[in-house]
Amino acid sequence: MTRKDYILIANSLNSLIADGTLSPHDAIVTVERIAGSLRYENPRFNRSKFYDAATVDLPRIESEMESAHV
Repeated sequence: MTRKDYILIANSLNSLIADGTLSPHDAIVTVERIAGSLRYENPRFNRSKFYDAATVDLPRIESEMESAHV
């Protein structure tokens, strides 16, 4: 896989977070599992960079959820 593929996957995961398809908990579990699989396939894969890209909207979603519960 190329960097372009990793970016596509990360952006797709983030869009599932942004639109509420994945809950924050499910998003973290999903991103971690996919990152683990990608790391297994490519030892040079940068897991933390992928996680950051795939969860860009997670803090915003968590904040909105907290605000809704107050």
